Order: sequence, then structure tokens, then C-alpha cells
Amino acid sequence: MRAAQLDKAGDPIRIVDVPEPTASAGQVLIKVAAVGVCHSDLAIQAQIPGMPPVRHFPLILGHEITGYVHALGEGVTGFEIGDAVGVWPGWGDRTCVVCRSGYEHLCPNIQFPGVVIDGGWADFMLIPHADYLIPLGDLDPIVAAPLTDAGLTSFGAVSKILPLLTNADTSVIVIGAGGLGQFAIKYFKALTPTKVIALDIEESKRANALVIGADHAFDSTEEDIADKIREVTTDKLGVTAVLDFVGIDDTLTLAANVVIPRGRVTLVGINGGSLPFAYGSTQQEVQLSTSTLGTREDFAEVIRLARENGINVNTTHFDLEDVNQALADLASHKIPERAVLIL
Repeated sequence: MRAAQLDKAGDPIRIVDVPEPTASAGQVLIKVAAVGVCHSDLAIQAQIPGMPPVRHFPLILGHEITGYVHALGEGVTGFEIGDAVGVWPGWGDRTCVVCRSGYEHLCPNIQFPGVVIDGGWADFMLIPHADYLIPLGDLDPIVAAPLTDAGLTSFGAVSKILPLLTNADTSVIVIGAGGLGQFAIKYFKALTPTKVIALDIEESKRANALVIGADHAFDSTEEDIADKIREVTTDKLGVTAVLDFVGIDDTLTLAANVVIPRGRVTLVGINGGSLPFAYGSTQQEVQLSTSTLGTREDFAEVIRLARENGINVNTTHFDLEDVNQALADLASHKIPERAVLIL
């Protein structure tokens, strides 16, 4: 079968021929339909800090995976050949206290497909456990591919903030209105009465944020940005929560500056920023948290929201053989929303 393979850090991707896997007991073999290409893939290719270490080279990348059930291992129930499925990528060791508590995607021994072990940039992919698959129903697998990471990671972060956003007096900032931020804006507008404020340095992304539901959109580099944010919040005190998809010193400092007492700052961006943590570094009782991926239950909710509310993003399509072009276009910001390889 064809596979898009990274031989070592920094190399271009090569299209190679590798053996087609077979499904053993409890496993499922899927025929890959579509796989996203995202900035994490650029980070994996370059092996920049912040990504989990690759277990081996060569590596087949691709972690936003959808496809069709092709073969069922002995004992697998609940699926039929030909079923359209999305792949939940949070594969843990399934034995530790973290996995047993329901947060397998946070397992210290995470085996993230396409990140630390072989992923979905290939014609077929072996799924080690059937419960890593979520049925797509009538949702197009090509449309659904970005949901498996971008949509899931965004919803995983949004879900941590939802309990704070139960009335119209609340407000939330989404820092970074790109691929993940767009999902967050749509989730907040669909699930809460909160006021949504989008921050981005690119005018086109700010304009799009307003189109998809943000109440306000500002350039985060403006000199008086904190005052502008507070001006549009209830009692002009600041926001209930901040969701930071950028993660640099400036965005985290701004978040700490504008969040109200008992608010929350949730960090998703992996760009190396930090925030001093001390008594008085934020308003009183502000919660600071990172967020990674989401649970299998979160993924099922993401699929439901896509099917029932149409929450998704536009995609730019590439053939598998054009994966290096897709990565180059992504790096040069030529992809308006999400890139998807079609297999």
C-alpha cells in the first residue's frame, strides 16, 4: 500500500510502498478516506520542542483520520464492513490510573498515531481497539477529517470552560482565530449565551471570526487592547475566560490582565510562552490550565455537533502524492482553514 513517510527529522515526506496490515483479535483495519494536514505535522516533521517524542523513524504521519471499516478482527462487535468512521487519536496504555479514570488521551505513555507511532497518511490503517472509532453515520469522511483533532482539541478546551458561561453577562476571549479558534467560536455560540471576543493579528481572520459568530474581533497587538476588551464586557471589568490557541508570552500576559476573579485561562497553543504564577499574578482565584485533545465522549459530541449543527470548517484538498505541497502551503499560510489529504 502507499504511505507518506518521514525518514528522519527535517526531511521531506516520501511516498513509499509498505505492507498492508491485517487485523488481529480485537483490532479493526480501516480503508483511509481522508487525513488532515495541520501545523502539528510541521512541528513533527521538524521535531520542534513541545511535541511528544517520535518512537521510531521512518514514521508515517497523519493524525486527523477518517475512513471505512475494511476488516474486523476476531471478537469485534458494533461495526460492519463499509461503516464510515472517525479515529479518536488518544491512544494510551489502557492500564494506568490516568487511563482508568477515563482520560486515556492524557496517558504518560500516550501512543498518538501519526505523532509518536505510525498514523494515517496511508491507504490502510490498523486500529488497535474498536472503541477508538466513532461512527460518522451520514457525515462525509472528507468533511469530517478535521474534526478528529482540530475539532476535538478545540472542543476539549471549550468543554472545560462551558460551566462558567451560563448567562449573557459572561464573556470569553478566543486568542487565535485560525483552524482551532474557528471551531471554538462556533462551539461557544452554539452552546452558550456568552459574548465571544476573537483576537487575531490577521485582518482576514478577524473578519471571518465575525462572520461565523464572534461578537467582537480585535488585533491583539494594539497598544490599548486590554482597555478595548474590558470596554465591551459586563461592567467593563474583563472577561470570564480566555482560550489561548497561540501560547506566547504576550498572549498569556494579556489573558492574565483581562480575566476577572474566579475566571479561567486555558492554554492550547504550544509556542513556548509562559506566565509567572504567584499570588497576585492574576485576579483572585483565577484557574490556569492547559488542554490537550479531548475524551472519547468529547469526540462523540464533536461528531454530533457536526451532524446536527453543521459545525465544521472549509477544507482545501490534496492528493496523497502532493503532501509536501500541502505542508509548504500550510507553512506559508496559503490554506485559509484546514488542509486534507484525499486517499
